[in-house]
Amino acid sequence: MRYTIKHTIDIDAETYMTKLLFDPELNRRLFLEHLGFTQYRVLEERTDPDGVIHRKVEAAPKLEMPAPARKLFGETFGYTEVGRYDPKVKRYYVQITPKMGGDKVKNTVEIWAEPLDAKRCERVVSVDNSVKVFGLGTLIEGFVEQQTRDSYAKAAEFTNRFIREKGL
Repeated sequence: MRYTIKHTIDIDAETYMTKLLFDPELNRRLFLEHLGFTQYRVLEERTDPDGVIHRKVEAAPKLEMPAPARKLFGETFGYTEVGRYDPKVKRYYVQITPKMGGDKVKNTVEIWAEPLDAKRCERVVSVDNSVKVFGLGTLIEGFVEQQTRDSYAKAAEFTNRFIREKGL
């Protein structure tokens, strides 16, 4: 299942992609305080000489999952996110692997920002998720899509508030 999510962010595209996307304070507050994740931890972050940024994150959102999803993911959903930002094309590529059920789930994300004007951009998130569980794949994919859409909408709202708060 492939879908695209778009939100207006009240900062220029370059600053969003190179600074805000990787801002430790923004991410800590967004995931732990605003979204209510039970865990959000950057395991690794490094920048290559050519400017490519690599980041590995371990996270666990609070979710009310339907029974079929709990069977696949366990009572507490956790995942590892491995991302790579390519400054040449200004895109962040992410592979998300659940701690349980990762062999049956494929979730990739591509994030970029398109300028709207000098002070605003449209954050574009292209998601491809597939769940290979006979008879339940479509149901779980729909659940994952809704959770993803909701999280990115809340993240856009919080990011714009953070931008105003910091006077960026």
